[in-house]
Amino acid sequence: MVAEVSASGARHGTPTSNDHFPCFDGIRAIAAVMVIGYHAVFFSTWFRTPGGSFWWNLNAGVWIFFATSGFLLYRPFAIAHLREGRPVDLRGYAIRRFARIYPAYWAVLAFFTLVVPRAHVEGLKGFFTNATLTLTYVHLKNPFYEGIPPAWSLVVEVTFYAFLPLYAVFIAAVARRWNARSTELAGIAALCAIGVAAIVAIASGVQQPWLAVLPQHLAAFALGMLLAVLAVAPWSERTAAAIDRAGRASWIWWTLAALVFVAIPVVVGVRPFQPTSTLQDVSLNVLNTILGALVVVPAVLGPQDHGLIRRLLSTKVLTFLGLVSYGLYLWHWFVLQIVLGEWLGWPLQKGNPIVLLLVAFPVVLAAATASWYLLERPILRRARWAAHHLVSRRAA
Repeated sequence: MVAEVSASGARHGTPTSNDHFPCFDGIRAIAAVMVIGYHAVFFSTWFRTPGGSFWWNLNAGVWIFFATSGFLLYRPFAIAHLREGRPVDLRGYAIRRFARIYPAYWAVLAFFTLVVPRAHVEGLKGFFTNATLTLTYVHLKNPFYEGIPPAWSLVVEVTFYAFLPLYAVFIAAVARRWNARSTELAGIAALCAIGVAAIVAIASGVQQPWLAVLPQHLAAFALGMLLAVLAVAPWSERTAAAIDRAGRASWIWWTLAALVFVAIPVVVGVRPFQPTSTLQDVSLNVLNTILGALVVVPAVLGPQDHGLIRRLLSTKVLTFLGLVSYGLYLWHWFVLQIVLGEWLGWPLQKGNPIVLLLVAFPVVLAAATASWYLLERPILRRARWAAHHLVSRRAA
């Protein structure tokens, strides 16, 4: 959700050795706006509005974030394995990941706990699980209304951050004994299988908190990792050209994503807050996983300055919204509540989601912008400096 890349590199062709992906901020912006729109309808109409089932689908923005994290974070490991690039410094990786997630999250949690009391943190256990982002690993009275409710996805992200280096070390060890590219593809296939198995288990009634954290969403990250392998692996000239052609037609991938989006309510029959069958639960999660990856494809494969979709993703507005997308994600939940109830005077499940968005979004954007410039960016710069210093000292 919050993986970052550098701001330099080539803009032409499928990215391989460069670290710049000009469309990724636009992808993050779309994902963040989808989630904010989802919660605006959730608070104001409870999805009892024309097209409610489609509004409900906007929650798929979270799966888009997962796919972006899978690609961006696994790519350096894939380069090291497949192109004999520099090994990833794990201490630097840990510093950057910690700096990306926790400081901004702690600031928002403290603000809505102490300054504008909105977040409910019950006792020492609640404080610990919220502060460490382990809340959905334990049985709480109502974990999705403890602390900052959208932070459930941050728990998934943090778990993936911890899992990824361990997985990469294992894959590297296997790749030394077998074909590296085949090892990468087999490993990703195994991750997808584990993810789907977890989805089926939970839909079948298995109630284990840990299973609902990373395993249930593992396939979404794995598809992002697959895109990383496709982008950096040393393919034959013919295969590389085929991958480039497939990625060039960005409209195909987004058309497929739109069809998946429509299929969830129309074909699978998922309705807001309506009981679902095991098959519907499995289908919903699998389709969200596929949708997330399809949306990301144009930002990864094909010429990054080709086509209307990529030009849209690279516009200044979407680029800026993507830059501050983590803040948008953190701040929007309680700002929407405050604007709905205290500014507009509407009770929960009553009101107009469009009006709510028009009033609340500038406030959320202002808070996210301040968070980026005053807190996130300075800390990330310091973290990158510290990580670089560690690598330099080790090389010396």
